[in-house]
Amino acid sequence: MGRKRLKVSATLALTPTQREALSEVICASVESGAQIAWRRMLESAAFTGVAYDTLRREGKAVQRQLSKQGLVVPRGPLKRHLSEQDEAAGEPLDARTAELEALVARNGALVEDGGRQIKALEQQVAGLDAAVAKRDEQLDASREEQDKLHKQVEALQQCVSELSAIIASKDAQLEEANGRYDTLLQGIRQLASRGETL
Repeated sequence: MGRKRLKVSATLALTPTQREALSEVICASVESGAQIAWRRMLESAAFTGVAYDTLRREGKAVQRQLSKQGLVVPRGPLKRHLSEQDEAAGEPLDARTAELEALVARNGALVEDGGRQIKALEQQVAGLDAAVAKRDEQLDASREEQDKLHKQVEALQQCVSELSAIIASKDAQLEEANGRYDTLLQGIRQLASRGETL
């Protein structure tokens, strides 16, 4: 039997597109004798934003209109289809469960791997901290050595200053002695000149 498009009453709180989709789904279920998967219909993009109770209530209204038109599903085939659907629904559920278990296992592996990476990073940080501490010790030792050298330079500069003062004093004394020597030499020459005259 070919599918019949059913005009759903305008009192239903659905958009025209949603009414058309609901009519087609129910007609297909009636023709095949399958159970209407209300919750699965909600997962469809066609019924986004529609509440479960609203979909069931409006779906029942569509079924009543189908019943008035004589499109009633026999009990026998319905039970058979329900049983078949339950069996078919079990397979995706098992597959979904296996998928979730695999996902959990994968997440566990990722967490474990993340823990190893964090531990490795902590070891690297500890190594860097040790290297920084050693470098700080070397810098402190270098500063102490620089301070020691600076003090030695200051001491040498003080010695040079003192030696310069001593040399300057000796130069002054030498210049004074040279002056006295010149004076004495001049006096001796004058005396010698007078002696020759006499």
